[in-house]
Amino acid sequence: MSRAWKLRRKGCRYPGVPTMVTITISGAGKSGALARIAAFFVRKGYPLKGQQVVESASGAKLVKINLEVSHLDQAKLAAEMRSLSPEFKVVSVEGAESAAPSIKDMADQFPDIAALVRAYGESFGPESRDRELVEAGKRIGAFQYEKEWSFGSPLKMPVALRRTLVPALETLGKVDASDTDVTLPDSPFCGTGKTACCEFLTGFMQGFLDAGPLTQNTRVHKAACRAKGDSHCTYKFNYDL
Repeated sequence: MSRAWKLRRKGCRYPGVPTMVTITISGAGKSGALARIAAFFVRKGYPLKGQQVVESASGAKLVKINLEVSHLDQAKLAAEMRSLSPEFKVVSVEGAESAAPSIKDMADQFPDIAALVRAYGESFGPESRDRELVEAGKRIGAFQYEKEWSFGSPLKMPVALRRTLVPALETLGKVDASDTDVTLPDSPFCGTGKTACCEFLTGFMQGFLDAGPLTQNTRVHKAACRAKGDSHCTYKFNYDL
């Protein structure tokens, strides 16, 4: 039984497991609006599965577009419609929520979560993406600490960094660490030409350390990022001994 088939049986929607999304666009009163919008979706490479013109309760013309996608950047789509014509406005996107994984999905699939985190991040617009990724990372980090690393005597920094946090991060990728920073030479959450989701790791490390009784005074911040032209992603730690 394939993983994709199992996910469909469970009702989950992950990258590579498409779901049908219906987009409703207003401002379609002029002749040729449907053809113009449909041609735009085809030209942009969206997997168009159907289109029609309908009337709203007030009699306004609406275009409904059906796409089969694994995730959809709604903020990007809205901007694209406005660039096509100021009259076109995305009124609703039905089915898009199921295209993005939830925090529970990521917790259940840990550590195989790079694609899930990317899909989660892409479900938000650029103005809120980093904030939402940090918050999701905090919850996953705290959950992993409680589940796998809360046994035994609590550790202080920097011992906790080397004995608990670094091993937890190594389940996600190669890690280089000192007493004050962590570097991921090839972070699975960052990549040229893709949506950078590095702030998920900022949140993951912060949540992980906040869950430890003796590491709650530690603060994590991203100091370097491959998506911004640096050679690797680096995170710094500030704490009192």
